[in-house]
Amino acid sequence: MNIVLVHGFISTGKIFFFIKKKLEAQGHKCFTPTLKPIDAKYGIEDLAIKLKDYIKNNLEGDSNFVLVGFSMGAIICRYYLQDLSGIDRVNKLITISAPHHGSYLSYLYPGKGIRQLRPNSTFLKNLETKEYLLKNLNSFSYRTPFDLMIIPNKSSIWERATNKKFISIMHSSMLINSKLIKEIIKQL
Repeated sequence: MNIVLVHGFISTGKIFFFIKKKLEAQGHKCFTPTLKPIDAKYGIEDLAIKLKDYIKNNLEGDSNFVLVGFSMGAIICRYYLQDLSGIDRVNKLITISAPHHGSYLSYLYPGKGIRQLRPNSTFLKNLETKEYLLKNLNSFSYRTPFDLMIIPNKSSIWERATNKKFISIMHSSMLINSKLIKEIIKQL
C-alpha cells in the first residue's frame, strides 16, 4: 500500500522517521514530502497544491493511496481531498493531533496558514461545509488528551471520523506512540 505522510507546522517529512520505518517493515511504501514554506505563510491552499504536485510527480498516476496528516498536515490533506479533487485516489484518511476545529495557539503566529487554523476561521468553516465530499471515505482522527498545541484538545475530535485517543505526553510524541502505530497498521 502506498502511504503519503504529511507533516505539520514548522516541520518536514523527516518527522515521520519512526512511523515510516514501522510502516515500511509491514511492506508499505511511504512518501514523506516536505512542503514549503514550512510555516505555511502563503496559506493551507498553497501547501495543498504543493502536495498535489508531489503526488502527481511521485506516485503512479492511477495508484490509490492512504493519506496520513499530522497536525496542520491533516488540514492540508482535507483541503487536498475536498477542494483539489484528491478524493478520487485516496483509500483512507488518517489524521493525528489535528486541529479540525482550530487551535487558540494559532493566535501566536502571524502567517496566513496559521491564521486559517484559528477557531471559527472562515477557512475552517468553508472546509466544514464541504465535508460531505468525504462521506464515502474511511477517516480516522487520533489524539492525545495531553496535547498542548491543539487547544482546546477537543478540536481534534472530528465528527465524521472514527475518533480514538492515545496517551502521549505531548503533540509530536504521537508519531512515536507504539499503540497508535499499531492502530494505524490495523486500519491499513
